Amino acid sequence: MDQLVQQVLPHVPALLERDGNPAITRVQLREILRREGLKGGRNDRLSLVLQELRSIDTTTTRSNAR
Repeated sequence: MDQLVQQVLPHVPALLERDGNPAITRVQLREILRREGLKGGRNDRLSLVLQELRSIDTTTTRSNAR
């Protein structure tokens, strides 16, 4: 899971800025996974990845996206 978070993380700020979201959504995460050809998109795993990304977003990624 940590590896997937690290692979997805660089793509998060652009999507947050594009869509105006305060935190990444499941749809946005799936978009990144498809676009980058990343594996690990099972629903149970996505919830954990989203939780981790959202905790990171509130401290670093979101402020960098502005």
